[in-house]
Amino acid sequence: MNTIPISSTRYNAGDPSDPATLGFSRVVVPSALGNVVAHVAPTAVSPAETATLLLHGAAGSWTTWLPLIRAAHASGDPLHNVVALDLPGWGESGRLPREASVEDMADVASTVARALGFTSWSIIGHSLGGHLALTLAAREPERTVSVTAISATGPGALAVLRHPLRDFDSLPWLAGMLGAMRFLTALGSAGGALIRTLHRLALLSPLSSPLFSQLKSLDASVIDSLASEIRPQAFVRAAEAAARYDEREWSSIRCPVMLVRGKRDVFVSPDDDAWFASMLPHAKQRVTAGAGHFAHIERAGRGARSRPAELIAAEAVALFKAQESERKSFSSSSC
Repeated sequence: MNTIPISSTRYNAGDPSDPATLGFSRVVVPSALGNVVAHVAPTAVSPAETATLLLHGAAGSWTTWLPLIRAAHASGDPLHNVVALDLPGWGESGRLPREASVEDMADVASTVARALGFTSWSIIGHSLGGHLALTLAAREPERTVSVTAISATGPGALAVLRHPLRDFDSLPWLAGMLGAMRFLTALGSAGGALIRTLHRLALLSPLSSPLFSQLKSLDASVIDSLASEIRPQAFVRAAEAAARYDEREWSSIRCPVMLVRGKRDVFVSPDDDAWFASMLPHAKQRVTAGAGHFAHIERAGRGARSRPAELIAAEAVALFKAQESERKSFSSSSC
């Protein structure tokens, strides 16, 4: 297995001075897609309660969620029963098999939750993780309590993944990213070396700038982590799996859904809003100003003196808490 590269104490879950992640344990769970590593909060011990599953995107690992975990802790109301996965292909988990489907990947999350003794879960997912969160909610409606999807890979992105040349103009940065990941995958181990070289030459940051609304306001550890967590082969295989999935399956979701995207997100089509409003009329949608594709990582404004993601992550936490509060009075007793 690979080890998680530590780039900064901001993303170091083992930092003993960080009370938000103190006591988190690393758990390895066998699944249909191989061994999966989850990082579990010390409070996540009661099977009678609901797990909070955190599912990262296609350029991350569980460390993507550290700003969110810390913002919740700082608010005095930490996320409960956190189970943060390294999805197959990323972090410390094994490789993503070529034949894996989106359904397989979603089932991995439920497998981990069940292995820890949980029978229900609320899910926060980013990008690919948002796509998987919605898919899991459709596959296991009776166990999925709520979904908060941040910049989920939705119909606009899926159209580009299916036909990158034909639909290039709708989301050109996504089509370009897919092409770049295919190129890096073809290079094999040299692809990873090229990414590290670009980072060492300070070129990865400008190349990544379309992903963020205000790149200069980001802490350096964000790009450090991006450089170490990009997995070209896993990206391509996950993109191919997502392209094969029929997103109309999401219309069966019954639980509360919150859809969040950055106003300057180059991987999410603005047309997705109308599609989701039609397909999931009960879902709430939120467009976050001052954010791109990584709304849970970016600062709320350039020059702010807060930690990276402190303000927007705090807002994301508040949205999730509101979602959970609403869920308790939701017309359906279970999802």
